[in-house]
Amino acid sequence: MNAGVRAACADDLPAIDAFIPAFLEPPYKRGRFLRALRDGKVVVAIDEGSVTGFMWVNEFFGHTFVNVLAVAPRQRRRGHAGTLLAHAERNALTDRVFTSTNASNAAMHAVLKRYGWKRCGEVGDLDLGDPEIVYVKYPS
Repeated sequence: MNAGVRAACADDLPAIDAFIPAFLEPPYKRGRFLRALRDGKVVVAIDEGSVTGFMWVNEFFGHTFVNVLAVAPRQRRRGHAGTLLAHAERNALTDRVFTSTNASNAAMHAVLKRYGWKRCGEVGDLDLGDPEIVYVKYPS
């Protein structure tokens, strides 16, 4: 695998759009995502010249926060999520990195467990009936 991570650019949008999560499609959320892309807060995983995944990173109480991580369906279970998460760890603003996912997102819980993230909290009422589970990772 000839993989890596680089800053995303507008030219990557067609590839990203092929697997962007549905929650980023409403216009107001799409606008926030496009601003993050423009501001350099989105990176893409690349394998043999193709975009295989992306990660949108911002801040959470002064710490790095993985806001969105997505991998193209045909590229899953090949380590691309781990490559993106490792990038967030290497570029952490402080001694820890946070992310969160809905309680119902079993696939993301498995990814976070696989890469050593620790559950550290829960936020209710963001998506009614599906709490947001918060995770933390202390980069080594």
